Amino acid sequence: MSFMQILTGILIVSASALCIALIYYLKIIVKSVQSLNADIKELSDELKPLIKSTLILSDNLNQITQESKKQINSVKSIISDFRERADKILSFESKVRSGLEDSIMPLVKNLNAIGKGVNTFWNNFTNK
Repeated sequence: MSFMQILTGILIVSASALCIALIYYLKIIVKSVQSLNADIKELSDELKPLIKSTLILSDNLNQITQESKKQINSVKSIISDFRERADKILSFESKVRSGLEDSIMPLVKNLNAIGKGVNTFWNNFTNK
């Protein structure tokens, strides 16, 4: 056997060992990828209900927000109507008061003066 044949044999054995090692490590890599794929699938299956419930929660929050806006607008409208009516009532009360004061005050003054006159007359009458 010549040196070249021995060297060729060593190279063939080394190449075979490298191929076997490559096949073994490829098998390990494939198992890791399959395990990673299974974990991702499991995570995806667990996330689907979470995403669904989050969407339902978001829809419910939107409905609550819309309903709250309607209620707030309704309350604002009621307060505005109440304020307008209160202003009208206060304006009417002010007009009535000024009208009564203008028409009743002279009558009250006259009645007061008549009362004082009658009192003075009575006092003078009883003193004599």
